[in-house]
Amino acid sequence: MSTVIPYFDWSARSADWVDDIVEVFQEVAESDEFILKSRVERLEAEIAARTGAAHAVAVASGTGALTVVLAALGIGEGDEVVTPAFSFVSTASTVALRGARPVFADVEYETGLLDPAAAEAAVTDRTRALLPAYLFSGSPRMGAFAELAGRRGLRLVEDSAVALGAETDGRPAGRHGDAGVYSFFPAKPAGGIGDAGMIVTDDPEIARVARMLRNHGQPAGKRFYHELLGFNCRMDELTAGFLLRKLPHLDGLLERRRAIAAVYEEGLRPLAPALLPPPAGFGGRAVYTYVIRSQERDALRSYLAGQGIETAVYYPRPLHLQPAFAHLGHGPGDFPVAERLSREALALPLHPDMAPGAAERVVAAVHRFHTAGR
Repeated sequence: MSTVIPYFDWSARSADWVDDIVEVFQEVAESDEFILKSRVERLEAEIAARTGAAHAVAVASGTGALTVVLAALGIGEGDEVVTPAFSFVSTASTVALRGARPVFADVEYETGLLDPAAAEAAVTDRTRALLPAYLFSGSPRMGAFAELAGRRGLRLVEDSAVALGAETDGRPAGRHGDAGVYSFFPAKPAGGIGDAGMIVTDDPEIARVARMLRNHGQPAGKRFYHELLGFNCRMDELTAGFLLRKLPHLDGLLERRRAIAAVYEEGLRPLAPALLPPPAGFGGRAVYTYVIRSQERDALRSYLAGQGIETAVYYPRPLHLQPAFAHLGHGPGDFPVAERLSREALALPLHPDMAPGAAERVVAAVHRFHTAGR
């Protein structure tokens, strides 16, 4: 059966912004500004004001933001960084590419988020930083991680890539530690028209070094003078110009996502324990994906596909079992909750451009699966 309810409707999303995209391209072409110019500076100022950060540093991607932050903190060979075993790869790969060791800790089954107790148990005398990640529609217990970091003398970096516009423990996402990062990858709630990211921090030295590192280690105003070994991790003016147009609409887009999540919550909660929705209550969250847990995940996914409903699996293999991290020596059973989630987690369609009634149709299809007498 052809797809009736896509997981993410790119064409519908683009239709809302065609005029803005065309106008931004023309403006940038006529301005003769292409990389790290006035639009990037304005976007940095707007993100800083929105989050209350003293500094915002624009970079080329969310992954680039983590890379630059870790480098700015001096994380390197011999260091350890505690991070979740269930997350997108860059939460750990950026650590490994600094020559440091990502030390995995297990996650909470209800949320998929890093478990503070497991994280503390993973701390050693080589640990330099904690790197919890926001995931799906949830926020880590950042108050607990801030307390742990302060008590153990550790740096705290928030992988808040999906969470611009969210609040957790009374503060904006990304604002609980030494630095936080955001991603503007097109599918993210604050998505742009290309890859891009942002670092926020109150530390002037982190900001100063990050600005050099993103641009080949060059200090501001000193072209072809390289104080540090840096990266080509610069935001372009096209992306910044589009995001300047989209940011005023972000709160409304987040409300639409929360409303769809609420439809799923109300409709699917009666199916527990055969199917487990994420924890209830979406106020203050930046709902990125709506991920349920089902012991019949693969059968459910196949059934929904047959109904024309597209879904996604986040993530089919936890990080400690990925071939890229084989050198860390982990095996099956090391992080049982992460492994269980990799077998059970299924993301349902959720985006602001979903057609009226689409979420209700997904709920009805999930109910049919559970009552079909298979």
